[in-house]
Amino acid sequence: MQSLNIEPERPKNPYGPGGRNSQDTSFISAKMYFVICLALFTMMGIIKMAMPADDINDEWAKKGDASGGWGAEHNHPVSDSGSGGSVNPPNQNSPPAQTYYPLKSQSNNIDQGLNDKEFRSDDLMNALAPIVVLPAQPRSEYVMYQEAANFVPEDLLYDTNTPHGKAFDFILNRDKRKLSGDDKHLLQRFVLTLIFYAMGGTDENDPKEHHTSSYARGGWESDSVHFLTGLHECHWVKKSLEDHFWGILSIESESDQRVGVTKCNNDMEVIELRLADLNLVGFLPEEIKWLSTLESLDMQNNHLAGPVPSALGDLDELRYLSLDGNNFSGSIPDVFTGLTNLERVYLNFNEFNGVMPSSLCFLREEGVLEDLWSDCGGYPITCTCCTVCCDMVAECDEMASQQGGSD
Repeated sequence: MQSLNIEPERPKNPYGPGGRNSQDTSFISAKMYFVICLALFTMMGIIKMAMPADDINDEWAKKGDASGGWGAEHNHPVSDSGSGGSVNPPNQNSPPAQTYYPLKSQSNNIDQGLNDKEFRSDDLMNALAPIVVLPAQPRSEYVMYQEAANFVPEDLLYDTNTPHGKAFDFILNRDKRKLSGDDKHLLQRFVLTLIFYAMGGTDENDPKEHHTSSYARGGWESDSVHFLTGLHECHWVKKSLEDHFWGILSIESESDQRVGVTKCNNDMEVIELRLADLNLVGFLPEEIKWLSTLESLDMQNNHLAGPVPSALGDLDELRYLSLDGNNFSGSIPDVFTGLTNLERVYLNFNEFNGVMPSSLCFLREEGVLEDLWSDCGGYPITCTCCTVCCDMVAECDEMASQQGGSD
């Protein structure tokens, strides 16, 4: 019987070729390679972070910045010359071209803002300077202009010590409406603002004003009639507290119980201006003539002084004029001939003197002017056409001979 030589099977190396773990060995080798690569990449990143910032920025500038666009190798160099930049031709001997981008800074924004303000100032000045008229009565704030050989309206409008300067400063710097020089309501808004300051007004929102009680110093405050607000000037009106009380017993219309701009037409032009019983001081400026649509002007019972402006003769639409109860002085200007709509004029309780103007008497004779009151009770006004004569204090008498408009 043949013997069989059976050798025992040797155990195989599980990690050798053909071993059961040979695939695991390949995986471990790949893993080690990945770890080495990761370590090298990390080291490169650390080295780059340690490089000077200028070197990095220069490298990016050559390639095109992070906002996109081509790098320097695709562009001609651009320099900021302050006038839009200029393009330089390439030079064979110059270093590689680079792109330089103009820098935007806060100072540029400030300069632009100043330029815009200067442009608007010039725009408003060109529109308003031609209408400026110096007050006829000597006033301390206007002395240097009244005595100057050559009057420059622009200087007056920039002088915030005068009512004209204050009005211009409001329109230019504080008015929320920001009207331009060609706005059709600019003159109207300026004149109303000028009237406010010329009659002792104080703007509650002006940081330069020193605020005291208006009754202690005379004058009025902007909130007393809602003047100088951001609304259209046709809304510069407020209910009168005094008239509100007496209005309960009155049959007068609601407009008679308000003060300020009490009425405008459909084109937002002022028709009625009522500033009665407001403790006003100062003067009535000549520029009032630019309120050309004005039909009713009521400024009774205040402390306004100086001469009556001859510009009242330019208010062709005027129907009602009440200046009584003030301190107006001098002679009454003879400028009313063209006011063929004028129905009622009250000039009593003032300090006028002289003879009643023939233009007012002419309107009485024509039957246009129904009421004409003045201080003609013996002195100081001589009037043969007045309907009522007063004594400058409190008493008034109707002139029976004048009820029909004749002598």
